[in-house]
Amino acid sequence: MIAERENMFDSIEEQIGEYAELLLKALEDGLAAIKMYAEKGGGIGKYYDFPTVSYGKNGLPSFSTSFGSGPTDYRDCFRSFGRGEPKVDEKGIESFARLIDFVRKHPKLHHRFTIDYTPPPDAAKDIKIDEINIVSGIKDSIDRYIHSNSGYEYDEQMGAEAIAPTLAYIFNKNLDIEICVPILFLQFPFDEYQISDGVCIRRISGKEHQARYGVESYNTSAHKSVKSSATHAFVLKGWHVPNAERMWYFDVLSKPRAYPQERINNFFGALRIATKANTGYAQIYSIAKGWAVHNKSDLPCALGATVRSYPGWFEDYYWNIETVPSISNEEMDQISTLYNNIESATENSIHLSIKRLNQCLVRDNEEDSVLDATIALEALLSDDGNQEMTHKLAMRIGALSRLEKSYHRTPFDSFGDVKKIYAYRSAIVHGSKGLDKKKVIKIDEDNEVNTHALAVEYLRMILRVVLNNPDYRVPRNIDEKLLLNYGIVKS
Repeated sequence: MIAERENMFDSIEEQIGEYAELLLKALEDGLAAIKMYAEKGGGIGKYYDFPTVSYGKNGLPSFSTSFGSGPTDYRDCFRSFGRGEPKVDEKGIESFARLIDFVRKHPKLHHRFTIDYTPPPDAAKDIKIDEINIVSGIKDSIDRYIHSNSGYEYDEQMGAEAIAPTLAYIFNKNLDIEICVPILFLQFPFDEYQISDGVCIRRISGKEHQARYGVESYNTSAHKSVKSSATHAFVLKGWHVPNAERMWYFDVLSKPRAYPQERINNFFGALRIATKANTGYAQIYSIAKGWAVHNKSDLPCALGATVRSYPGWFEDYYWNIETVPSISNEEMDQISTLYNNIESATENSIHLSIKRLNQCLVRDNEEDSVLDATIALEALLSDDGNQEMTHKLAMRIGALSRLEKSYHRTPFDSFGDVKKIYAYRSAIVHGSKGLDKKKVIKIDEDNEVNTHALAVEYLRMILRVVLNNPDYRVPRNIDEKLLLNYGIVKS
């Protein structure tokens, strides 16, 4: 199938020049027809359901839609409503028909505009999907031209710029994109911060906010007010997706599984290891680079999906918080280092633990969260030895805690804490009636902590240590270098 797709796009490449000439002529004639209609005093409709963005006192954006007050939708000139005639009759524009005829004379190019469907013999109306798709590209180009140049007067260079995104969508084998993941309920003191080559945190512009408003999934219940609550996005640059043989079936960007989930989750894992920030994401979208489909006014072309990778309590009006937590530049440097260490890690234990860390911080059930955290700790620190696992893990965590200077617990305290966390874990797994008594751990005479929170805190601490000290990704080295104080690894 991939070879067929590539051969198909290679075979239509020779038609791009003539197609571009015909599309430019259709653009010129379409502009003239709209100009004539406008000069006669005819009204042109506005975009329906056009997004607007406003900002609360806490700096978080929120979305709404305007009816009748958005930008002019010049595609509206070609629509008919009820029994009324369209403002501009596309059937009467000869250059539109020539472009349709050209496509139909080239079977492989024509294939791009068709669907795999044969209407029943008794169909009430023969809907010409190919014609709809071909003319749609003309209308997109016209609308893009007028919004970009604020007028109807035709200029060949500006026309070439207006049709370029449409041509790229029709003829390109691969479509260039930037992948964007809005970071919920956090602010950053910069417009852009580069994490590594092709990876950055970037402030979301007003137009990009408007473009991402329409990115939804029908099978994921991400809350609209949560979805909007992001000022910056995690961005992966320099990516592309394969174009579909038939443009009607191009939907890969609406599927969350199509995106590099591991890289996205590696970033959120790094953020959660470096800080105690409550965050997550509700949306993944792509910004088209050099191509477009079904554009709205001068907004960027954004396609994507909603997901629910955030704590459930975000939906309890959390967007009304007075002050949104901010990530400092110093913290961002730590996040960047951790992210790159995670990306370069070859150990499966690291990637499994990052996955479990992210899961345990978005779960609604604390008991499930504790299981996630302990599974991650076991992946990082257990081995094939026969010694009692809980004792060994407690010893190793106590030893590693010495390497984290900012950590507030002594190795002896850490050893005891882990024993208590595992007592709670055991009670969960075996359905103990005394579960509630183990939900809280006494730190000292005056302080107690939730066992779930302490388990997550130890996981964050251990991940910081092993990511910054690769030697201790091998559990045996913890025993030999720290517990037994050998100073070297024995053969």
